[in-house]
Amino acid sequence: MSARGLILDAGALIHVEGNPRGRVYGACRDALDAGTPALLPTVVLAQVWRATSRQAPISMLRRMCRSVPFTGDVAEAAGRLLALAGTADVVEAAVVIAAISHGGAVLTSDPGDLGKLANAAGIRVPLITI
Repeated sequence: MSARGLILDAGALIHVEGNPRGRVYGACRDALDAGTPALLPTVVLAQVWRATSRQAPISMLRRMCRSVPFTGDVAEAAGRLLALAGTADVVEAAVVIAAISHGGAVLTSDPGDLGKLANAAGIRVPLITI
């Protein structure tokens, strides 16, 4: 798994919750060690975060990542992308926008929907299935 230019989606966080030292954690650790921390869109964190003790691995992972804010500009870009793709998941659109904006690959458990959004944008977004 490439440790460069990683964007995390909700499936990646859920994976870390169940596998604290698994592939996602290792890829994020490698990225941090290489000086290119993985990117965590804040809207993804909002979708997954419940502040339970079970989520301690996600809390650790957050400290290894750089946050990507869900700004008004990102919201507008996500809305336009959803219209192009004919889909409705704002979080997935924000992940694709982050990947396009930062030139990264997405760690995901749902490559189908993200691929549809990337195709609608007309830009190749590498998807790494976990």
